[in-house]
Amino acid sequence: MTTAAPKPPTITHGQLAEGLLGDIGSDEFLEGLDFTDLDLAEADAKGATFLDSALTRVTFGGSDGHADLTGARLSGVRLTDSRADTLMMPRANLVHTEVSGCRIGAGVCYDSVWEKVVIDNCRISYLNLRSAKLTDVEFRGCAIDELDLDMATATRVAFPGSTVGSLQLAGSTLRSVDLRGLAPHKITGIQALRGATIDDQQLMVFAELFARELGIIVE
Repeated sequence: MTTAAPKPPTITHGQLAEGLLGDIGSDEFLEGLDFTDLDLAEADAKGATFLDSALTRVTFGGSDGHADLTGARLSGVRLTDSRADTLMMPRANLVHTEVSGCRIGAGVCYDSVWEKVVIDNCRISYLNLRSAKLTDVEFRGCAIDELDLDMATATRVAFPGSTVGSLQLAGSTLRSVDLRGLAPHKITGIQALRGATIDDQQLMVFAELFARELGIIVE
């Protein structure tokens, strides 16, 4: 049985108008805008819709405050070379979206729906995707210290060229999830690996993790 690859997003941007900080607000509908070199710290974008837009070199806030994108909807969006100590985006909906070259401390994205999303060359300390629904998602060349997929449903998800330090899978459902190339130092919820693909070398590396998770003593 062949592991199905994620289907790529389709993003077509025409001429984008300049997006301003004042355009962003709770439940706002934002279409065809280019947000560049903006500090979005403490911006209230709860429930906002970003359609066919670009966000480039934006800052989503630091330790003093961060943007709130709870329940936001992104479709046909490119997010590039941006920074966030905390990316607050729970219960969000991302469709046909690319995130590239970003540095994120904590990505708070639980209960989200991601479909046809590419995360490319990003550095993420902690990514919380608990109870999320991921379909056709690809992490390319990313470094993720801790990936939390507890209770998530993942279909056609892959990690080419990426590293993940700790992988949490308790209660998750995986279908055509390609973990080849990953070498996490910790995996929890190994029972959920049904539906995942690994290679021969990983099987040997994972054996110790499986034994540890199952409480098996190897002497």
